[in-house]
Amino acid sequence: MGHGVFAIACLALLGSSGIDSLDVRLEQTRIYLEELESRQASSEEILAGIHEHLGAARGYYNELAAREARITMDIHSIDQRWFLTDSARADLETGVEDYILFLYSHRRLVESSVLFAPGGISRYLRRMSFMDHLAGSAIERMQYLEQSGDSLSEYRDSLEILVEDVRILRLQMETAQGRIYREEERQTLLRRNLESEIAAARDSADAMEQRRQQLSAFVTTLRAGVSTSSIPSAEVSSSAYLAVNCGAVGWPVRGSIIRGFGLDRDPIYGTETISDGISIAIAGNSARVSTIGPGVVIYAREFLNLGRMVVLDHLDGYISVYAHLGSLEVGRGETVTAGSFLGMTGPLPGGRPGCYLEIRRAGEPVNPLEYLE
Repeated sequence: MGHGVFAIACLALLGSSGIDSLDVRLEQTRIYLEELESRQASSEEILAGIHEHLGAARGYYNELAAREARITMDIHSIDQRWFLTDSARADLETGVEDYILFLYSHRRLVESSVLFAPGGISRYLRRMSFMDHLAGSAIERMQYLEQSGDSLSEYRDSLEILVEDVRILRLQMETAQGRIYREEERQTLLRRNLESEIAAARDSADAMEQRRQQLSAFVTTLRAGVSTSSIPSAEVSSSAYLAVNCGAVGWPVRGSIIRGFGLDRDPIYGTETISDGISIAIAGNSARVSTIGPGVVIYAREFLNLGRMVVLDHLDGYISVYAHLGSLEVGRGETVTAGSFLGMTGPLPGGRPGCYLEIRRAGEPVNPLEYLE
């Protein structure tokens, strides 16, 4: 049963008082959860919102349970008073009946000597009048007690109806509490699983960052060690191919970008990773990967978890990196032109076929999308 039905039942039995404020808080947390889901908040935020909502629901239903307990105690106390009053009424009825029988039995037992004695008739009449007065008072008292008994019976009937209403409300609350307990258990398990997944995602992000730094350091060291160009790594030629053809450079492979350049925040786990290049996924199973400009191959083999990788020195201050290749068709030291065949696409992280492209200008990574056509 929803919290609105609880509110109606309790207001009918108890009045609003503190229930209203709890009902408002419960509604506020429900709206907050809808807002989180509508803006696709992180799982951590949604779990925190659910936890807050469950806390509000627990406070709401606990207040109802406390109210129900107090009503039950009041009903029990009234019930006890009713039994005591009913017992007293029954005893009084018996006493009045005995008293009336006593009066009228003595009224009939009047001897003739009493009547014919001086002033006897007068005394007899006064006595009979007084006895009639006592009898009348006793009858009025009996009628009052009967009316009181009827009122108590009606009130008892009302209390029995109230007891039944409270019993139904309590059963409904127990059902709701059971759902809350089950939901809390489910959320606890979900939170534990999510925390484990978040920890794994953070470890993965840390590992990715470490590999990114390793690749950066490797490419820098690799070019310095090969020394294939007269252009220092910190300078760029004014006639650099990628600079001259910026915005019109051919793609290494046609596909869709599934990981862009720069900082990326995971919407589920909240982890942040940096990519020095772009990941291009293809539609088919395999495709040819081509160079984006002329240069010399200074590395062509596997590297860490980047799979088969080619590093190309464009001899003008630019370097391009092609990774996650399924096969290699060039070797170290080869001279290539723009569009030369490097190899075939391979599996990207996550399993989709494609390749990774990175462009470095004077040793610093730049966004490849600024150069590609």
